[in-house]
Amino acid sequence: MDWPNFFRGIFYSFLPKQCWGRWRPASTVDFARSALVSGLLECTVTAYLLIVRYFHFLLIRTHQMQAASAANEGTQLYFLAVLSFEYVLHPLTMMGLFFVGEGVVRAWSAFSINEVIPTLPLRLVLLLQSWRAKRGREAGLGPELPDHVERSAGELRIACQRPKENWRPSISVVVEDEFYEITGVENVDGMRPILYTLQKLQPGKVIRGAYRYDPPSPTEP
Repeated sequence: MDWPNFFRGIFYSFLPKQCWGRWRPASTVDFARSALVSGLLECTVTAYLLIVRYFHFLLIRTHQMQAASAANEGTQLYFLAVLSFEYVLHPLTMMGLFFVGEGVVRAWSAFSINEVIPTLPLRLVLLLQSWRAKRGREAGLGPELPDHVERSAGELRIACQRPKENWRPSISVVVEDEFYEITGVENVDGMRPILYTLQKLQPGKVIRGAYRYDPPSPTEP
């Protein structure tokens, strides 16, 4: 085992792949082991901090407990339950409980199916950044133009202003109840810089994707 890479993998398993830079795991198995350790560390360290903070929380609420010191055992348990409920509802406690649960899920996933799951907050940050970047690109393109479709025998050429989601070579597309296969994607000059080339699907060929596409009417530019 590559031990230096294994220990680095404990840290990198928290991160989405986009944050790895040039680092790569030595192997899938070693990386899953690193993720198992990082999940257990996330769970145990966070649980330890929650317990320590809980006792500290009780200490600073001693005046409430002293008010019930002369009461019977049932009343004292009631005060303890109320304070515990207050502790659980604190935002820091809820965040800690989330990381305990996430650590359990990450460790179980690495142990059972060798799947490395990065921490959710970082994934949400990256998704937000990606969404904002996409919105910025779309705003820069201006109002969306209708596609320009050229037809020839068994072939379609579709020029688009924006790329089609999930369209890539070998994917099947349904156009007016006929199946086509995407055979090429090019970047071209002009107001519609994405050009898709589609060929009519040959009988017996495997259908992939089957995305439906409604071409613009002939009156549209």
